[in-house]
Amino acid sequence: MKNTNWKIESSSQQANVLMRIITLFWFVTKVWGYKAWIADRFYPVIPAFDFFEYIPNYFHTLLFVISLLLLLIILFAKKNRGLLISFFVIELFSCMLDTVRWQPWEYMYLSVFLVFIINFHKPKNIIVLIHLLLVSMYFFSGLHKLNRGFLSSVWMNTILEDFLGFSFETVLKYKLFFVGLVIPFCEMLLAGLLIFSKNKKRVSYFLILIHLGILMILGPFGLGYNSIVWFWNLAIIFILLITYHKPFEINNIKPFLLNHFYWLILWFLMPVLSFFGRWYQYFSFNLYSGKGKQMYICVSSKEKMQPQFGKIINYNGSPSINLQNWAMKEMESMPIPEMEIYLKIGDEIKKRYGKNNVKIIIYDSENQKIIEL
Repeated sequence: MKNTNWKIESSSQQANVLMRIITLFWFVTKVWGYKAWIADRFYPVIPAFDFFEYIPNYFHTLLFVISLLLLLIILFAKKNRGLLISFFVIELFSCMLDTVRWQPWEYMYLSVFLVFIINFHKPKNIIVLIHLLLVSMYFFSGLHKLNRGFLSSVWMNTILEDFLGFSFETVLKYKLFFVGLVIPFCEMLLAGLLIFSKNKKRVSYFLILIHLGILMILGPFGLGYNSIVWFWNLAIIFILLITYHKPFEINNIKPFLLNHFYWLILWFLMPVLSFFGRWYQYFSFNLYSGKGKQMYICVSSKEKMQPQFGKIINYNGSPSINLQNWAMKEMESMPIPEMEIYLKIGDEIKKRYGKNNVKIIIYDSENQKIIEL
């Protein structure tokens, strides 16, 4: 009987499979959260630069359709650098037209595609650079979680209470609160092992277990929350399997790192600046950390509420909208947790409903301060 075992024989084949896996999940993710890529919606469109406000709505849709078509061509056609460059430019321009598209999965995929473009004929470089991106992602994801907000919001409320059904009394009785610190330390430890361990494949299996756990908690058989990241976690599982399918080494490590210093700056230096408010949180893999600011929109009348706003809450006797609930309900995407973007959204909401009819509240979970815009 013929042996039909799936094998990756060369670095070129390995890189090619990685590219197609990412292309497939990128396509599915964009289709699933299509409202983030069009301008005909209730959620405000906030461009990176003010002059992009004059771009007509149909142009957003046109870019979205073209990007999907290019992804399909890249998925099924032979490797072509021109196609990758064309898609990258269109996708980057589309992201400049609306900052809500600056999602962590979008940032990761754009980074990987740029790696493919620059190292098109150097598949070994592609594998090593994706490896370094994964190290950065796990290390900074863990580092951002080392705060009390993660323990109270994500660990206790989401995992222990909502998912496992533990009561607050049970958490206190068995002193489970600080057990949640195991999660960030595990992420950081595994990131270190990816660098120093000779058996990276074995380390990748533990990382895959983390993503399976995330899917179990957030997936359709768990809390059914933030569905857009289901596809990202599935994609990362395949990326881990393929990247560490066979051992690899960095020959002449110093020249390699010098030749690719810009990736080290982007993936290892810039995320450090995010702790000082000098770099975007999602570009630093600040994911489910319990940190960051939340925006609440208090509306004077319930008549102004729309179904797209999601769950309506009460704040000081007024019907209010949590921006995160709104974004998730309408676009299947999180709002970008940056103050400069919140300010622009606040201005847009006031223009839309009138300054006297709305109140914009920013709640900072780290210091528990409330700011009214």
